[in-house]
Amino acid sequence: MALAGVLAIFGIAASVFYVLNQPKTLRLAVGPLGSEDARLAAGFVQGLSREKSQIRVRLVLTEGSEESAKRIDEGQAELAIVRPDIALPEQADTALIIRRSFPFFITSKDSAIGRIADLRGRKIGVVRDPKGNLALLKLVLEQYEVRAEEIEIVALGRDEVVAAAQEKRIDAFFSINAVGSRTNNEGLARLRSAWGNDPVLIPIREADAIAARHRPIETGEIVRGALGGDPPRPAENLPTIAITSRLMAAQSLDDGTVGDLVKALLGLRMTLAGELPSIQGLEAPSTDKDAPLSVHSGAAAFIDGEQETFFERYGDWFYLGVMVLSVVGTGFAGLLSQESAARRRKAMAGLDRLVAMLSAIRAEEDDRALITYEREADAVLADVLSNFSQGDVDAAGLAAYRLAMDQVGRAVAERRLVLVEAQAQND
Repeated sequence: MALAGVLAIFGIAASVFYVLNQPKTLRLAVGPLGSEDARLAAGFVQGLSREKSQIRVRLVLTEGSEESAKRIDEGQAELAIVRPDIALPEQADTALIIRRSFPFFITSKDSAIGRIADLRGRKIGVVRDPKGNLALLKLVLEQYEVRAEEIEIVALGRDEVVAAAQEKRIDAFFSINAVGSRTNNEGLARLRSAWGNDPVLIPIREADAIAARHRPIETGEIVRGALGGDPPRPAENLPTIAITSRLMAAQSLDDGTVGDLVKALLGLRMTLAGELPSIQGLEAPSTDKDAPLSVHSGAAAFIDGEQETFFERYGDWFYLGVMVLSVVGTGFAGLLSQESAARRRKAMAGLDRLVAMLSAIRAEEDDRALITYEREADAVLADVLSNFSQGDVDAAGLAAYRLAMDQVGRAVAERRLVLVEAQAQND
Protein backbone atom coordinates (compact mmCIF):
# COMPACT_ATOMS: atom_id res chain seq x y z
CA MET A 1 0.00 0.00 0.00
CA ALA A 2 2.84 2.37 0.85
CA LEU A 3 4.55 1.65 -2.47
CA ALA A 4 1.29 2.10 -4.34
CA GLY A 5 0.73 5.42 -2.58
CA VAL A 6 4.23 6.69 -3.43
CA LEU A 7 3.86 5.61 -7.07
CA ALA A 8 0.47 7.32 -7.27
CA ILE A 9 1.95 10.55 -5.92
CA PHE A 10 4.83 10.46 -8.37
CA GLY A 11 2.39 9.68 -11.18
CA ILE A 12 0.22 12.67 -10.31
CA ALA A 13 3.26 14.94 -10.02
CA ALA A 14 4.59 13.74 -13.38
CA SER A 15 1.19 14.28 -15.01
CA VAL A 16 0.93 17.81 -13.63
CA PHE A 17 4.48 18.61 -14.77
CA TYR A 18 3.71 17.23 -18.24
CA VAL A 19 0.52 19.27 -18.56
CA LEU A 20 2.19 22.48 -17.34
CA ASN A 21 5.02 22.05 -19.86
CA GLN A 22 2.79 21.47 -22.88
CA PRO A 23 2.75 24.38 -25.37
CA LYS A 24 -0.30 26.57 -24.86
CA THR A 25 -2.03 27.62 -28.07
CA LEU A 26 -3.76 31.01 -28.23
CA ARG A 27 -6.15 32.14 -30.96
CA LEU A 28 -5.11 35.37 -32.70
CA ALA A 29 -7.74 37.33 -34.62
CA VAL A 30 -6.17 39.33 -37.46
CA GLY A 31 -7.10 40.54 -40.91
CA PRO A 32 -7.70 41.03 -43.67
CA LEU A 33 -5.79 38.30 -45.48
CA GLY A 34 -2.75 39.75 -47.26
CA SER A 35 -2.47 42.78 -44.99
CA GLU A 36 0.75 43.71 -43.23
CA ASP A 37 -0.81 42.66 -39.92
CA ALA A 38 -1.74 39.23 -41.29
CA ARG A 39 1.77 38.69 -42.71
CA LEU A 40 3.31 39.64 -39.41
CA ALA A 41 0.95 37.33 -37.52
CA ALA A 42 1.88 34.46 -39.84
CA GLY A 43 5.52 35.20 -38.96
CA PHE A 44 4.60 34.88 -35.27
CA VAL A 45 3.11 31.43 -35.92
CA GLN A 46 6.21 30.19 -37.74
CA GLY A 47 8.69 31.80 -35.37
CA LEU A 48 7.11 30.49 -32.17
CA SER A 49 6.86 27.00 -33.65
CA ARG A 50 10.46 27.09 -34.88
CA GLU A 51 11.73 28.24 -31.49
CA LYS A 52 9.63 25.54 -29.76
CA SER A 53 8.10 28.18 -27.53
CA GLN A 54 5.76 27.24 -24.69
CA ILE A 55 3.25 29.66 -26.24
CA ARG A 56 1.90 28.99 -29.74
CA VAL A 57 -0.49 31.00 -31.90
CA ARG A 58 -3.31 29.92 -34.22
CA LEU A 59 -4.66 32.51 -36.64
CA VAL A 60 -8.33 33.44 -36.86
CA LEU A 61 -8.68 35.47 -40.07
CA THR A 62 -11.08 38.43 -40.04
CA GLU A 63 -12.06 41.32 -42.30
CA GLY A 64 -10.18 43.89 -40.25
CA SER A 65 -9.80 45.61 -36.88
CA GLU A 66 -13.54 45.88 -36.20
CA GLU A 67 -14.14 42.15 -36.56
CA SER A 68 -10.91 41.27 -34.72
CA ALA A 69 -11.97 43.42 -31.74
CA LYS A 70 -15.40 41.79 -31.80
CA ARG A 71 -13.89 38.29 -31.82
CA ILE A 72 -11.82 38.92 -28.69
CA ASP A 73 -14.75 40.56 -26.86
CA GLU A 74 -16.99 37.59 -27.68
CA GLY A 75 -14.41 35.08 -26.44
CA GLN A 76 -13.72 33.65 -29.91
CA ALA A 77 -10.04 34.61 -29.63
CA GLU A 78 -7.58 35.33 -26.83
CA LEU A 79 -5.50 37.75 -28.92
CA ALA A 80 -6.21 40.30 -31.62
CA ILE A 81 -4.23 42.74 -33.74
CA VAL A 82 -6.15 45.98 -34.12
CA ARG A 83 -5.61 49.61 -34.99
CA PRO A 84 -7.03 51.48 -31.98
CA ASP A 85 -8.20 54.49 -34.00
CA ILE A 86 -10.46 52.07 -35.94
CA ALA A 87 -11.61 49.69 -33.22
CA LEU A 88 -10.63 48.95 -29.64
CA PRO A 89 -11.88 45.83 -27.78
CA GLU A 90 -13.53 46.38 -24.39
CA GLN A 91 -12.33 43.11 -22.84
CA ALA A 92 -8.65 43.31 -23.80
CA ASP A 93 -5.54 45.35 -23.05
CA THR A 94 -2.33 46.05 -24.95
CA ALA A 95 0.35 43.36 -24.91
CA LEU A 96 2.66 44.74 -27.62
CA ILE A 97 2.82 47.54 -30.15
CA ILE A 98 3.14 45.80 -33.50
CA ARG A 99 4.14 48.86 -35.49
CA ARG A 100 3.89 52.63 -35.35
CA SER A 101 2.85 54.71 -38.35
CA PHE A 102 3.27 58.49 -38.73
CA PRO A 103 0.65 59.91 -41.11
CA PHE A 104 1.58 62.94 -43.22
CA PHE A 105 0.62 64.57 -46.51
CA ILE A 106 2.70 64.21 -49.70
CA THR A 107 2.38 66.58 -52.63
CA SER A 108 4.46 67.85 -55.54
CA LYS A 109 6.44 71.08 -55.54
CA ASP A 110 4.28 72.38 -58.38
CA SER A 111 1.09 72.12 -56.32
CA ALA A 112 1.89 75.22 -54.22
CA ILE A 113 0.61 73.39 -51.16
CA GLY A 114 2.74 74.24 -48.14
CA ARG A 115 0.40 73.57 -45.23
CA ILE A 116 -2.76 71.63 -44.52
CA ALA A 117 -4.98 74.70 -44.85
CA ASP A 118 -3.83 74.97 -48.49
CA LEU A 119 -5.64 71.71 -49.23
CA ARG A 120 -8.95 73.57 -49.57
CA GLY A 121 -10.29 73.10 -53.08
CA ARG A 122 -7.85 70.27 -53.78
CA LYS A 123 -8.19 66.54 -54.41
CA ILE A 124 -6.67 64.39 -51.66
CA GLY A 125 -5.93 60.74 -52.26
CA VAL A 126 -6.07 58.15 -49.50
CA VAL A 127 -5.95 54.36 -49.50
CA ARG A 128 -9.52 53.22 -48.85
CA ASP A 129 -8.66 49.97 -47.04
CA PRO A 130 -8.98 49.90 -44.15
CA LYS A 131 -11.97 52.25 -43.94
CA GLY A 132 -10.42 53.88 -40.89
CA ASN A 133 -8.01 55.73 -43.19
CA LEU A 134 -10.87 57.90 -44.49
CA ALA A 135 -12.07 58.64 -40.96
CA LEU A 136 -8.53 59.53 -39.87
CA LEU A 137 -8.09 61.93 -42.80
CA LYS A 138 -11.35 63.70 -41.95
CA LEU A 139 -10.32 63.92 -38.28
CA VAL A 140 -7.03 65.61 -39.20
CA LEU A 141 -8.74 68.05 -41.58
CA GLU A 142 -11.27 68.99 -38.89
CA GLN A 143 -8.41 70.17 -36.68
CA TYR A 144 -7.56 72.74 -39.36
CA GLU A 145 -11.23 73.57 -40.03
CA VAL A 146 -11.04 72.23 -43.55
CA ARG A 147 -14.65 71.22 -44.22
CA ALA A 148 -15.59 68.14 -46.22
CA GLU A 149 -17.32 70.22 -48.91
CA GLU A 150 -14.11 72.23 -49.43
CA ILE A 151 -12.10 69.25 -50.64
CA GLU A 152 -12.50 66.13 -52.74
CA ILE A 153 -11.41 62.89 -51.13
CA VAL A 154 -10.32 60.29 -53.68
CA ALA A 155 -10.40 56.77 -52.25
CA LEU A 156 -7.74 54.63 -53.92
CA GLY A 157 -6.47 51.10 -53.91
CA ARG A 158 -2.82 50.64 -52.95
CA ASP A 159 -1.87 50.00 -56.57
CA GLU A 160 -3.77 53.05 -57.85
CA VAL A 161 -1.85 55.80 -56.00
CA VAL A 162 0.94 56.33 -58.54
CA ALA A 163 -1.43 56.23 -61.51
CA ALA A 164 -3.70 58.77 -59.83
CA ALA A 165 -0.72 61.10 -59.28
CA GLN A 166 0.45 60.73 -62.90
CA GLU A 167 -3.02 61.40 -64.25
CA LYS A 168 -3.44 64.46 -61.98
CA ARG A 169 -6.47 62.89 -60.30
CA ILE A 170 -5.01 63.87 -56.92
CA ASP A 171 -3.12 66.96 -55.77
CA ALA A 172 -1.88 65.41 -52.51
CA PHE A 173 -1.73 61.99 -50.89
CA PHE A 174 -2.41 61.16 -47.24
CA SER A 175 0.20 58.52 -46.31
CA ILE A 176 -0.34 56.22 -43.31
CA ASN A 177 2.32 53.55 -43.89
CA ALA A 178 4.92 52.85 -41.22
CA VAL A 179 8.00 55.03 -41.69
CA GLY A 180 10.91 53.01 -43.04
CA SER A 181 8.70 50.20 -44.34
CA ARG A 182 9.39 48.87 -47.81
CA THR A 183 5.90 49.84 -48.96
CA ASN A 184 6.32 53.43 -47.79
CA ASN A 185 9.79 53.87 -49.31
CA GLU A 186 8.75 52.36 -52.64
CA GLY A 187 5.65 54.56 -52.66
CA LEU A 188 7.70 57.72 -52.17
CA ALA A 189 10.08 56.73 -54.96
CA ARG A 190 7.21 56.06 -57.36
CA LEU A 191 5.44 59.31 -56.46
CA ARG A 192 8.69 61.19 -57.08
CA SER A 193 8.84 59.58 -60.49
CA ALA A 194 5.18 60.38 -61.18
CA TRP A 195 5.44 64.04 -60.21
CA GLY A 196 8.86 64.52 -61.75
CA ASN A 197 10.43 66.00 -58.65
CA ASP A 198 11.08 65.26 -55.01
CA PRO A 199 7.73 65.20 -53.14
CA VAL A 200 6.95 67.82 -50.52
CA LEU A 201 6.11 66.45 -47.05
CA ILE A 202 3.49 68.40 -45.10
CA PRO A 203 3.58 67.84 -41.32
CA ILE A 204 0.69 67.70 -38.87
CA ARG A 205 2.02 70.25 -36.40
CA GLU A 206 -1.02 70.28 -34.11
CA ALA A 207 -0.56 66.61 -33.23
CA ASP A 208 -0.70 67.34 -29.48
CA ALA A 209 -4.16 68.89 -29.83
CA ILE A 210 -5.46 65.96 -31.87
CA ALA A 211 -4.02 63.39 -29.43
CA ALA A 212 -5.55 65.25 -26.49
CA ARG A 213 -9.03 64.84 -27.98
CA HIS A 214 -8.66 61.29 -29.31
CA ARG A 215 -7.13 58.75 -26.93
CA PRO A 216 -6.09 56.12 -29.56
CA ILE A 217 -4.02 58.73 -31.40
CA GLU A 218 -0.57 59.67 -30.12
CA THR A 219 1.97 62.30 -31.03
CA GLY A 220 5.08 61.46 -33.00
CA GLU A 221 7.92 62.76 -35.05
CA ILE A 222 9.55 61.63 -38.26
CA VAL A 223 13.25 62.20 -37.69
CA ARG A 224 15.47 63.85 -40.25
CA GLY A 225 16.45 61.39 -42.97
CA ALA A 226 14.02 58.67 -41.85
CA LEU A 227 12.65 58.42 -45.40
CA GLY A 228 16.11 58.23 -46.98
CA GLY A 229 17.47 60.25 -49.86
CA ASP A 230 20.27 62.75 -50.36
CA PRO A 231 19.52 65.44 -49.42
CA PRO A 232 17.74 63.62 -46.61
CA ARG A 233 13.96 63.33 -46.44
CA PRO A 234 12.63 65.02 -44.42
CA ALA A 235 15.24 67.78 -44.25
CA GLU A 236 14.34 68.37 -40.60
CA ASN A 237 12.38 66.56 -37.93
CA LEU A 238 8.73 66.44 -38.97
CA PRO A 239 6.06 66.63 -36.22
CA THR A 240 2.97 64.55 -36.82
CA ILE A 241 0.51 62.16 -35.17
CA ALA A 242 1.26 58.50 -34.52
CA ILE A 243 -1.05 55.58 -35.24
CA THR A 244 -0.26 52.21 -33.69
CA SER A 245 -1.23 48.68 -34.51
CA ARG A 246 -1.45 46.73 -31.27
CA LEU A 247 -1.48 43.14 -30.14
CA MET A 248 -4.34 43.02 -27.63
CA ALA A 249 -4.62 40.25 -25.02
CA ALA A 250 -7.88 39.32 -23.32
CA GLN A 251 -8.07 40.57 -19.74
CA SER A 252 -9.04 37.04 -18.68
CA LEU A 253 -5.69 35.65 -19.87
CA ASP A 254 -3.28 34.60 -17.14
CA ASP A 255 -0.56 37.18 -16.44
CA GLY A 256 2.18 34.57 -16.74
CA THR A 257 0.93 33.47 -20.16
CA VAL A 258 0.85 37.03 -21.50
CA GLY A 259 4.29 37.78 -20.05
CA ASP A 260 5.74 34.65 -21.66
CA LEU A 261 4.12 35.56 -24.99
CA VAL A 262 5.55 39.09 -24.95
CA LYS A 263 9.01 37.73 -24.11
CA ALA A 264 8.83 35.16 -26.91
CA LEU A 265 7.63 37.65 -29.55
CA LEU A 266 10.26 40.25 -28.68
CA GLY A 267 12.84 37.49 -28.97
CA LEU A 268 11.73 36.88 -32.57
CA ARG A 269 12.91 40.34 -33.65
CA MET A 270 16.43 38.98 -34.13
CA THR A 271 15.62 35.54 -35.50
CA LEU A 272 13.06 36.74 -38.08
CA ALA A 273 14.58 40.10 -39.02
CA GLY A 274 16.07 38.79 -42.26
CA GLU A 275 12.92 37.19 -43.66
CA LEU A 276 10.37 39.54 -42.05
CA PRO A 277 11.86 43.05 -41.74
CA SER A 278 8.61 44.57 -40.42
CA ILE A 279 9.04 42.60 -37.19
CA GLN A 280 11.67 45.16 -36.19
CA GLY A 281 8.74 47.49 -35.51
CA LEU A 282 7.73 45.49 -32.44
CA GLU A 283 8.00 47.57 -29.29
CA ALA A 284 6.95 47.32 -25.68
CA PRO A 285 4.09 49.67 -24.72
CA SER A 286 4.53 52.33 -22.08
CA THR A 287 3.49 51.16 -18.62
CA ASP A 288 3.20 54.67 -17.19
CA LYS A 289 -0.05 55.44 -15.45
CA ASP A 290 -0.76 58.23 -17.94
CA ALA A 291 -0.23 55.97 -20.98
CA PRO A 292 -2.94 56.55 -23.62
CA LEU A 293 -4.14 52.94 -23.62
CA SER A 294 -4.13 50.41 -20.79
CA VAL A 295 -1.49 47.66 -20.79
CA HIS A 296 -2.23 44.07 -19.81
CA SER A 297 -0.96 43.39 -16.30
CA GLY A 298 1.02 40.36 -17.53
CA ALA A 299 2.79 42.40 -20.20
CA ALA A 300 3.44 45.21 -17.72
CA ALA A 301 4.97 42.76 -15.22
CA PHE A 302 7.40 41.47 -17.85
CA ILE A 303 8.29 44.93 -19.16
CA ASP A 304 8.89 46.29 -15.65
CA GLY A 305 10.94 43.23 -14.65
CA GLU A 306 8.34 42.11 -12.11
CA GLN A 307 7.20 38.90 -13.78
CA GLU A 308 6.82 36.08 -11.30
CA THR A 309 9.11 33.07 -11.55
CA PHE A 310 7.72 29.56 -11.87
CA PHE A 311 8.00 28.92 -8.13
CA GLU A 312 6.58 32.33 -7.26
CA ARG A 313 3.65 31.65 -9.55
CA TYR A 314 2.94 28.14 -8.31
CA GLY A 315 4.56 28.31 -4.86
CA ASP A 316 1.24 28.26 -3.02
CA TRP A 317 0.20 25.13 -4.89
CA PHE A 318 3.48 23.44 -4.03
CA TYR A 319 2.97 24.39 -0.39
CA LEU A 320 -0.56 23.01 -0.41
CA GLY A 321 0.69 19.91 -2.23
CA VAL A 322 3.32 19.28 0.44
CA MET A 323 0.69 19.67 3.14
CA VAL A 324 -1.66 17.26 1.36
CA LEU A 325 1.15 14.76 0.85
CA SER A 326 2.06 15.09 4.52
CA VAL A 327 -1.52 14.38 5.58
CA VAL A 328 -1.81 11.50 3.11
CA GLY A 329 1.54 10.09 4.28
CA THR A 330 0.48 10.32 7.92
CA GLY A 331 -2.76 8.57 7.06
CA PHE A 332 -0.92 5.80 5.23
CA ALA A 333 1.47 5.43 8.14
CA GLY A 334 -1.46 5.18 10.56
CA LEU A 335 -3.18 2.57 8.43
CA LEU A 336 0.02 0.56 8.09
CA SER A 337 0.60 0.78 11.85
CA GLN A 338 -2.91 -0.44 12.59
CA GLU A 339 -2.61 -3.27 10.10
CA SER A 340 0.78 -4.28 11.51
CA ALA A 341 -0.62 -4.27 15.08
CA ALA A 342 -3.58 -6.38 13.97
CA ARG A 343 -1.29 -8.94 12.31
CA ARG A 344 0.89 -9.10 15.45
CA ARG A 345 -2.13 -9.63 17.71
CA LYS A 346 -3.30 -12.44 15.44
CA ALA A 347 0.18 -13.97 15.32
CA MET A 348 0.47 -13.86 19.14
CA ALA A 349 -2.95 -15.48 19.68
CA GLY A 350 -1.28 -18.92 19.71
CA LEU A 351 0.48 -17.91 22.95
CA ASP A 352 -2.88 -17.74 24.71
CA ARG A 353 -3.69 -21.21 23.41
CA LEU A 354 -0.45 -22.59 24.84
CA VAL A 355 -1.06 -20.97 28.24
CA ALA A 356 -4.58 -22.44 28.28
CA MET A 357 -3.12 -25.89 27.51
CA LEU A 358 -0.92 -25.82 30.60
CA SER A 359 -3.80 -25.93 33.08
CA ALA A 360 -5.69 -28.43 30.93
CA ILE A 361 -2.66 -30.73 30.66
CA ARG A 362 -2.05 -30.80 34.43
CA ALA A 363 -5.66 -31.90 34.99
CA GLU A 364 -5.77 -34.44 32.17
CA GLU A 365 -6.43 -38.13 33.09
CA ASP A 366 -6.20 -39.67 29.61
CA ASP A 367 -2.83 -40.33 27.99
CA ARG A 368 -4.36 -40.18 24.53
CA ALA A 369 -5.51 -36.61 25.21
CA LEU A 370 -1.91 -35.67 26.03
CA ILE A 371 -0.97 -36.79 22.52
CA THR A 372 -3.66 -34.44 21.14
CA TYR A 373 -2.21 -31.53 23.12
CA GLU A 374 1.24 -32.29 21.73
CA ARG A 375 -0.11 -32.24 18.17
CA GLU A 376 -1.93 -28.98 18.87
CA ALA A 377 1.30 -27.48 20.24
CA ASP A 378 3.12 -28.62 17.08
CA ALA A 379 0.47 -26.82 14.93
CA VAL A 380 0.96 -23.65 16.98
CA LEU A 381 4.71 -23.97 16.45
CA ALA A 382 4.25 -24.25 12.68
CA ASP A 383 2.09 -21.10 12.65
CA VAL A 384 4.64 -19.23 14.78
CA LEU A 385 7.51 -20.10 12.43
CA SER A 386 5.42 -19.02 9.42
CA ASN A 387 4.49 -15.69 11.05
CA PHE A 388 8.12 -15.12 12.08
CA SER A 389 9.28 -15.57 8.48
CA GLN A 390 6.67 -12.99 7.37
CA GLY A 391 7.77 -10.50 9.97
CA ASP A 392 4.57 -10.64 12.02
CA VAL A 393 6.42 -12.06 15.03
CA ASP A 394 9.60 -10.39 16.26
CA ALA A 395 12.46 -11.88 18.31
CA ALA A 396 10.75 -11.01 21.63
CA GLY A 397 7.56 -12.75 20.53
CA LEU A 398 9.53 -15.78 19.37
CA ALA A 399 11.25 -15.96 22.79
CA ALA A 400 7.84 -15.89 24.52
CA TYR A 401 6.64 -18.73 22.31
CA ARG A 402 9.80 -20.73 23.05
CA LEU A 403 9.21 -20.39 26.78
CA ALA A 404 5.55 -21.41 26.42
CA MET A 405 6.44 -24.40 24.23
CA ASP A 406 9.03 -25.56 26.77
CA GLN A 407 6.46 -25.31 29.54
CA VAL A 408 3.89 -27.25 27.52
CA GLY A 409 6.44 -29.98 26.72
CA ARG A 410 7.52 -30.23 30.37
CA ALA A 411 3.89 -30.27 31.55
CA VAL A 412 3.03 -33.12 29.15
CA ALA A 413 6.07 -35.15 30.23
CA GLU A 414 5.34 -34.65 33.93
CA ARG A 415 1.64 -35.46 33.51
CA ARG A 416 2.43 -38.59 31.54
CA LEU A 417 4.83 -39.73 34.29
CA VAL A 418 2.13 -39.17 36.90
CA LEU A 419 -0.37 -41.20 34.86
CA VAL A 420 2.14 -44.05 34.42
CA GLU A 421 2.89 -44.20 38.17
CA ALA A 422 -0.83 -44.15 38.96
CA GLN A 423 -1.42 -46.98 36.52
CA ALA A 424 1.38 -49.00 38.11
CA GLN A 425 -0.06 -48.63 41.61
CA ASN A 426 -3.50 -49.69 40.39
CA ASP A 427 -2.02 -52.79 38.83
